[in-house]
Amino acid sequence: MLKDTITCLIFSCDKFSDLWDANLKLFRENWPERDFETFIVTDKPTEYTFSDVQIIAAGSDLEWSDRLKYALQYVKTDYVFVTLDDYFLIEKVDNNRMEHLVDLMVSGRYDYIRLFKKPTNATGEKLDGETKLYHIINEANYSVNLYSGFWSKKFFEFCVREPRTAWMFEVTLHESAVEYGANCLVSYEENYKILDVVRKGKILHKAVRYFKKHPGIYEGNREIQSLLYEIKLWCKTFVQEHIPKCLFNTFRSLYVKFGGQSFTYQRDNE
Repeated sequence: MLKDTITCLIFSCDKFSDLWDANLKLFRENWPERDFETFIVTDKPTEYTFSDVQIIAAGSDLEWSDRLKYALQYVKTDYVFVTLDDYFLIEKVDNNRMEHLVDLMVSGRYDYIRLFKKPTNATGEKLDGETKLYHIINEANYSVNLYSGFWSKKFFEFCVREPRTAWMFEVTLHESAVEYGANCLVSYEENYKILDVVRKGKILHKAVRYFKKHPGIYEGNREIQSLLYEIKLWCKTFVQEHIPKCLFNTFRSLYVKFGGQSFTYQRDNE
């Protein structure tokens, strides 16, 4: 039973509280067998209440990573399932498969299993005896990230030692993994298929289409993200995945020069 092994933390903030009802609606529908404690980690106290999910208000004066650190005191299990408020679960979860992954973490002493295959350039050798599980190359940018996945509590505690914003926290996670000597895996099975709903505070077009096709899920009134922004985002992601490493820094510098934002560039030039 997963409740003896993992706790779920859904990271959020008050500005994104309009997503909570919709996120949890799909979470309940598509993972009905879950039996573990679930928390939404936010900054400010809220009037929202849920029968099956507890709210942790860590404080608006804390940096993002410090909110995570604060939330970990409520975690009584050795492993944590981490996801974000704007990652909506859109397909049924195979609970037996999730139990297998967690059992594998325990028996193999793994520190992290990412349930989203990107970035693929961080994918290493296939894990013996498994069909779609691979070792992660920790040194690659974003090899460890905040897409939905399982973490050992000890590794997560190591990663939140220093105060960081959400963006700078994620961009330095691979460095923490290297320093910790984390044993990390990635699953290519789509064990937890998500819809990425919001970027820069605005609803993405693919999410708009999904909500139109499935009425009654999200009933908020957020602005819709511009198509131009989404095209730029797609191009940036494509380049990160496919451009040779020897050309990447040049492209990134030009991208920033012409108004783009790169947290890896910011990190490397601090």
